[in-house]
Amino acid sequence: MTKIIHVEPTSRCNAACPMCARNVNGKGCIVPLMDLSFEPFKSLVNSCVDKLEKVFFCGSVGDPCADKNLLEKITWLKQTNKNITVGINTNGSIRNPRWWTNCGNLLSGPYDYVVFSIDGLEDTNHIYRVDVQFKKVMQNAQAYIDTGASAHWDMLVFDHNKHQIEQCKQLADSMGFTWFRSKETDRWDQFTLEQIKPANNPNVVDYHSINNVQCERNVEQSTYIDHRGQEFPCCHISEMYYSTTQTNNNKDILSHTPDELMTEYQTRLDNKNPFYTCRRSCGTTVSKRSQWKQEIQLR
Repeated sequence: MTKIIHVEPTSRCNAACPMCARNVNGKGCIVPLMDLSFEPFKSLVNSCVDKLEKVFFCGSVGDPCADKNLLEKITWLKQTNKNITVGINTNGSIRNPRWWTNCGNLLSGPYDYVVFSIDGLEDTNHIYRVDVQFKKVMQNAQAYIDTGASAHWDMLVFDHNKHQIEQCKQLADSMGFTWFRSKETDRWDQFTLEQIKPANNPNVVDYHSINNVQCERNVEQSTYIDHRGQEFPCCHISEMYYSTTQTNNNKDILSHTPDELMTEYQTRLDNKNPFYTCRRSCGTTVSKRSQWKQEIQLR
């Protein structure tokens, strides 16, 4: 039984982050711009919505807040299942404070949240979050927080912003954020960037040697729906399906349709021959969890 659904409602985004699968090193969008409109979304979720514990909107190639129907989707979820938890992950610079006030009023459940991905202060956030306006992020986040809704500040740490971690935490606290979290990306095996350097020398991991995988999807009983309305096992597999990076490591994923991947990932796990992205994301010795450096509850 599915308990959690992860939805990417749009492939649209106002940013050009250089490690995003939507572009090549921050240059040129390589994915078609599409939205998962309200009725198809409702049809995909309707059969299980009353039993769901959580729906969260987080993009592999798009920012959920670029979806013009996002609040309509959330309203329907809340009306249909009063106990459901709803979350959003965003760069925070899309929409205006009025929209964010409406969003905060909708996300009034005890575990509802918005994750604002803010990678530094005004002089550094835009270095990785290319084209994102810091002042607009602050205005939108404050309007949302002022409703009493829960906000998380997630900070990607690089060499250019590592000196600002404590300042960001203090600003998050003063604004009323619920959590402050920092992490260092593990994508250095996929990207070499000229202008952006890691905060510390990244660990060199031979992911091909990792065969023991604790699948996040299976543990959480979750599934992933992308902007086309296609179901994937998880966001990690979906992201590699669209990405042009690490082609040799991802060719086993690219050789299947999304429908085939829904069973193939489990077949590969059962045969101790998981996809490369499964080894990277859910390996029992090294996994996505290893990226996190701080997870601080502020209130």
